[in-house]
Amino acid sequence: MSDAFDFLSPKDGFSVTKANYLTDFDQTVVTYLYQPLMGAVAYSLYLLLWSQTKKETEQHFQTHATLLNLLSVDLPAFYDSRSKLEALGLMRTYQKNEGTGRKLVYELYAPLQPQAFFNDDLLSVALFEAVRETRFVELRDYFKLRPVYAKDYQEVTKNFLTVFHVQNDLLTTAPSSVAETKAMYQQKAASTPQFTSVELRTFDWDLLQDATAQYQIDTDQILKNEQGLFNLHYFYGLDEMDLARLIGLTMNVADSTINMAALEQNVLNNYTRRQSNRQTPAATTTQKPLAELQKEWQKAGFNEQELQWLTESQGYLPVDYLEYLKQKNHGFVAKNEIRALKDFQNRYIFNNDVLNILVVYIITQYDGLTQALVDRIANQWAQQGVKTAADAILQIRDFQTKQTAKVQNNRQTRYQNKTKKEPVPKWAKPDYQAPKETTTPEHQHELEVALKKIREGRES
Repeated sequence: MSDAFDFLSPKDGFSVTKANYLTDFDQTVVTYLYQPLMGAVAYSLYLLLWSQTKKETEQHFQTHATLLNLLSVDLPAFYDSRSKLEALGLMRTYQKNEGTGRKLVYELYAPLQPQAFFNDDLLSVALFEAVRETRFVELRDYFKLRPVYAKDYQEVTKNFLTVFHVQNDLLTTAPSSVAETKAMYQQKAASTPQFTSVELRTFDWDLLQDATAQYQIDTDQILKNEQGLFNLHYFYGLDEMDLARLIGLTMNVADSTINMAALEQNVLNNYTRRQSNRQTPAATTTQKPLAELQKEWQKAGFNEQELQWLTESQGYLPVDYLEYLKQKNHGFVAKNEIRALKDFQNRYIFNNDVLNILVVYIITQYDGLTQALVDRIANQWAQQGVKTAADAILQIRDFQTKQTAKVQNNRQTRYQNKTKKEPVPKWAKPDYQAPKETTTPEHQHELEVALKKIREGRES
């Protein structure tokens, strides 16, 4: 499948700008909360790019080779790290194609504040899976604020206007330069990963609310945790009733609120047990009847292997399908594989049937599933407009055809180089005639004298 070199070249220019200010505390947040998700290379790239914004007051382009040398990484590793920063909302990338090549602008964003990070369902769940429960609790407590609540103290803080005096007319009508400055310093908000309203409507929220009413769970609690609840449904295949039952088991009984951390841990534990106890994954429903889809695929000319992949793609959740494929080869699903698959699924680029084709292709070709492989192949598919499982199969077929042609071309070139004709010497040619030797009288006399001596020696 096409790699990072299709989307980026070391010769491409880049410039860096920032949408927010980065403080020492922001760097601490990136180090403790974001680095476990992005890895060391992406973390170094983020800090390096941020340092680049301090050097130039105007837009200045350098080549990407500069970054590669400073980071001591190759282009695929850089591209993978850049993708992680984009997915985490720490960077946005803008590209312009010119006659001299591509120019990219990297717009950097400060991280979310800890309270926003931990309240974001996708980010907090991803961190929980990356560092596990003990470290997660440590990080939560480390960033917890401790304002003064003691009733024994009386606040005596002075406010601004009791200390500083500002003209009233300037407060009511700000000077034009102040208004312009205010507009100039508006900061762009960083984007956080989330499900769209269209995707959220595929879940029966009314049914979930009715099912949790027996636990005195308020409707506002469902709305507050909507993204996290849908994420558990989407990734693990939990229906409304299963999710309601688990909410009741893990809720905060004292105030009848949803305990997302306990719920996520419970779901993960249940899935782990389910992995070890069953041999085949549970099937999911398809939008079209499978028999109808199979007829369409056969009519389109897909071969037996492709038809098997297409059929299986309609039947499983991606995480279950990954487990099924691993079990077929007497293997097991590693935690980093689940994490990589869940991380990609949370970006909502492909639906489950396309993602299943991606999974089976990677497992078949590379044995193991990694974040870099998923990102690299999926990026190419997305650019080619893949929407269905059939589209994905056609992309695989097209790639394999190009690879076969490339291999054959290389073999033909090597064969031609090996069979290249060498110059034939004169003596090896069919019409070659040896030159006639000529002997002078002196040379003939010397030969006769030598032969006479040889004969006399034999007779004696």
